[in-house]
Parts: sequence; C-alpha cells; structure tokens
Amino acid sequence: MHPSIRIAHLEAPFVYRSMAEIEVARAQDPTPDLPHRHDFFTIILVENAVGSHQIDFQTFDLQADTLYFVTPEQVHHLAVAADTHPSGHVLMFTRDFLQQYSLGPDGLKGLELFFNCDEARPLALETGEMAVLLDFATKIATEQNTSRVYRWEILGALLSLFLLESSRMKLEKQQHNLQLGHRASEIVRSFKNAVEQHFQEWHLVADYARAQHLSSNYLNEVIKSETGSSAKDWIQQRLLLEAKRLAQYSDLPAKEIAFALGYEDVAHFSKFFKNLEGHSFSEFKQSLGRNATNHDLYNR
Repeated sequence: MHPSIRIAHLEAPFVYRSMAEIEVARAQDPTPDLPHRHDFFTIILVENAVGSHQIDFQTFDLQADTLYFVTPEQVHHLAVAADTHPSGHVLMFTRDFLQQYSLGPDGLKGLELFFNCDEARPLALETGEMAVLLDFATKIATEQNTSRVYRWEILGALLSLFLLESSRMKLEKQQHNLQLGHRASEIVRSFKNAVEQHFQEWHLVADYARAQHLSSNYLNEVIKSETGSSAKDWIQQRLLLEAKRLAQYSDLPAKEIAFALGYEDVAHFSKFFKNLEGHSFSEFKQSLGRNATNHDLYNR
C-alpha cells in the first residue's frame, strides 16, 4: 500500500453507517469528496440511489438492490447525485476484526467477494435476496448501537452470515464457477490471491508456479483455460493497474513508481508500460488531471 495515495482509515474495527446519514454529513462538509484508498473492507448495500461508484478505472452507475464491494488498496469514490435521497447500508471492517470476530482474512478469500482486481463488479440482487441481506444489515445496525455484552462477537457472526449469503448468491448467479473442476478452481483461486499479494515482487509466471509446486506451463494452461487470459496477462494487468493508480493519485516521478512496482530499471518499466498501452508512461501521466486532496465521507 503506497503512502503517496491518500489512505482512509477506520475509527473502529467495525463501523456501520446508513447511506442517508452519510449524505447528511457530506452536505455539511465543505471538503471536496475525491477518490482515495482504504486500509479496510467496505460493503455498500444500495436500496435506492442515483449516482456512480468508481473502483480504480471502472465506473458503475448506482443501481437499486445492488451490492458493491471495495477491497483495501483499491482506489474508490462513491458519488450520489445532488438533491436525491439515497437509502442503503455501508459496512466497514478491518482485517483485525475479521481475524478476531469473523471469518478471518483467509476465509474471506475463499468467498471470492474481495481481493482480486477482476472482481470489482457490483452484484445485482433479486427481491428475495435483497430481503435476506437487508435483514442482516438491520440487525447489524441495531447491534452496533448497543453496549451489551458480546457486542463484537455478535457483529462478527452477523457479518459472517452476510458474507456467506452474498457469496452464495454470487455463485448461484455465475454457474460457470460451480462447474470448474475442484483442483482447477483451487489453482485459479490461489494464483489470483498470490498475484494480489505479490505482484510488486513477483513478475514471472515461474514465481507463482513455484508457490503452488507446479510447472510454469501447467499453471499457464489452467489459468488460460479457466479465465480466458494467460497467467502472464494476469500479472501484467495487475502491474499496469497499480502503475495507473500511482500515476493518477500520486505525484511520484516515474522512477519512484517503477521502484514501487519492483523495477530497478526505469527504462524496463517504461518499455513494459508502452508495450501494453501503446504510449509512454509519461504521456499517460501528462494526460491526467491532478487531484490535490482526497476525502470521502463513506470511510468515516
């Protein structure tokens, strides 16, 4: 997590906010509301809202009965249209909270709701699915406002149920996930998680193959077969995403960005970027508007 991009912090291990109360606070705050990074997980359950949600370089319209996930390190911005009255629920929690009271970070990885840069798309919910998650959100809101014994444990249990239900809904909507062979599915999951954790230091397919005790050719065959993209493409696209993040949301020069991404030679980094994008890194950076500050009430 690079310090040059503004990072939003959480004031408690677990925080619940309604979208309505966040918008009230936003209206009273003169500070610009701009993209930034988290050091915690965020779930936004939208009942009804007009606006957009930006995650990295993807922008999605806010839709009723939709679930949005934001992973630590993703650059995110939620913009609700002025003079509208959104309704929904925002759950924010740290890795420490997961570890102590809920599924744990490793358990969360298995649900495939967070972590991987290809899994940012919102989850549209049917009426019955929305009702199930709203029930959990309402119980979470009630429990957070108490000071009773086992408060954190109950919040952790409710969060676990919310996450498990969300994952089940996602899997049922994406039947191809259920059709993957068990071994292939585990290889793909482990590879994606390893890319997210090690992309700054591991640039070669061989590095990821070694971690799973596989040959590079076999790993690449599985990844290509199950995802449509080669293992090399996955690694390069993750590096490219981070380069773009640092270009847009920091003032670091190319040399420091290259170093942050594991390139000792800036010329090597520049060649990598141009090969993928068709133009130089400096040209890309010059084309971006600069953001002087970052602030987001959805992380308070």
